[in-house]
Amino acid sequence: MALVMDEESVRQHSQQELITAFMQITSVIQMLTPANLGQPVLRALIPNKDNYSALLMQPEGQIDASPAGVRHQNGDLAQKQFRAFLEHARTANADLVVTPEYSMPWVTLIEEIKAGHTPNQGALWALGSESIRYGDLAALQQHLAPYAEVLYEPLQPDPQRFVDPLVYVFVAPPANGNDPGRTVLLVQFKTCPMGDVDHFENNNMQRGTQIYEFGAIPNDIRLVSLICSDALEFMDHHAVAVYERTLILHIQLNQKPRHDQFRQCRAKLLAYKGGTTEIICLNWAKNVYVTYAGKERCWDNISGSAWYLCPDEFDDRDVTQISNHKRGFYYTWSPSLHSHALFFNYQAASYLLTATKVVHHGVPPVLSRRRGPQLNGMRVWHAATSAWVDNPTTEDGFSSAVIECRNAQHEIKNLADINPFIAERILALCAGKIGDNIQWYTLRHLDSCTIEATEVIRRITFCQDTDNAARDFRIARLRRCARLWDILTTPTNLPAVLSDISAGFHFEWVVSSPHQNVISTQGRRATVIYMGDANDAQLEAVKKHVADFLHKASACPNTSVENRQRLHVWHLDSAGKPALYKPTQYLKYNDPRSTSEFDIARDT
Repeated sequence: MALVMDEESVRQHSQQELITAFMQITSVIQMLTPANLGQPVLRALIPNKDNYSALLMQPEGQIDASPAGVRHQNGDLAQKQFRAFLEHARTANADLVVTPEYSMPWVTLIEEIKAGHTPNQGALWALGSESIRYGDLAALQQHLAPYAEVLYEPLQPDPQRFVDPLVYVFVAPPANGNDPGRTVLLVQFKTCPMGDVDHFENNNMQRGTQIYEFGAIPNDIRLVSLICSDALEFMDHHAVAVYERTLILHIQLNQKPRHDQFRQCRAKLLAYKGGTTEIICLNWAKNVYVTYAGKERCWDNISGSAWYLCPDEFDDRDVTQISNHKRGFYYTWSPSLHSHALFFNYQAASYLLTATKVVHHGVPPVLSRRRGPQLNGMRVWHAATSAWVDNPTTEDGFSSAVIECRNAQHEIKNLADINPFIAERILALCAGKIGDNIQWYTLRHLDSCTIEATEVIRRITFCQDTDNAARDFRIARLRRCARLWDILTTPTNLPAVLSDISAGFHFEWVVSSPHQNVISTQGRRATVIYMGDANDAQLEAVKKHVADFLHKASACPNTSVENRQRLHVWHLDSAGKPALYKPTQYLKYNDPRSTSEFDIARDT
């Protein structure tokens, strides 16, 4: 946890950790064997064709932080929310259940264990829990002895410090015999304090040394977890040791989840060929409030919770990602990580997903399609009934942003309600932002779906990223569309070849005509672009690429000619008025341009 994330202190802290790093990755069986317990068989880690379910909680942050520890300000409310969350985990029979750093109240967890409300055999709960004194774990171990085995690494007790725990809860079989098994609470401690300006964890947190690993090579899927700033101590040799066939949980209470040090950790894990690494980053919801030293402040943070993966068989079909989007799970593509990154809605909620296994072993190719996670439902807390309730209409923020489209806003919003990716494709075409790849409209190449190394989210129809670069990108794109709409609805702006548009039109995108964004009421398609104050070189490059795409996508030479004749690009002239760029370029009778724009054999 960082009370105030400071760039220089994080850098210095990270350099120091390079010298003093002592994080050790330890097989779970080494902790279970002394307790006469065997390796658990966890459904999420069996590399077969069966999907598994994951239930994740992204809580609202009202937090007290002091030398005594980190906990919820409103303990009663937190206990109700987390008790109901664990009840959902049991009724849904979720295979993997995760809460972020410092979130699970110990009171709730203890009560649930004593009541026998524990995971079913084969399920794993990974619960980031409120801080606790190391010395209190011995008493807890005795208290819960009739109900569960509490295991944790031996440390020298330090009554002046707390530990930051992740509690794995699962059923382990006996090492010998046919007993049905025993509930285990395996406690992992954070190994590396956050480098905040107040040195809060550095001064008050006792460090662990062990990162526990479930599963084993060569056949099992493995699972390891990092607790927030453990990422600062996660080195290249750690990544080499765990990246293959592994699901990594990274639970956080993090003001800046896309800080360089955290992104570098993801880059280390996803750098290797094979596509058998997945990372679930789970943070608290947006706008965490922390009270420290008697003062409350809001972090003004994003949540940044996301699922990173890179299987070849990933399901990026519109129908699949539309469903995810409408439920609160938003697609992006990271070229730098060569990975799909799906971000969760920033509001406080719980998420139930179905996911394919990190790897398949011994599965016929026809059955082995690792299509990635699908969000089944998002629940939000309903205070009146003290329950998590389904949230069928998730707010992605586009309703507020789309007003920048002015007179075109209802048209674009209606399209986004049906298919957000169609809206983003149309907006990209309207602005001439399609690059030089004929597959520009696929989700992996659509510019608004691409995140750069900074992980700033430029999605137009998912507008919760507060970064200035994200805001500027969305506003510019939407305003280009607004200006184009005004141009198209003014008949004097239209060339003769587009006169049918003056009788009525609407924006439309279909996969059979992917480089056209307008259709007139007479059923004729066209490509219309507005590029503002672009210079001649920029205008020429865009028009030439779009014309080439139209030619290559055409069924016959006549269609190619017609489609390019109905391609028009507007810009601002020196007087600040809309003007057409080369309006007669494809209208010459003796130069119909039935060949590619980039055909070097054609005279130019």
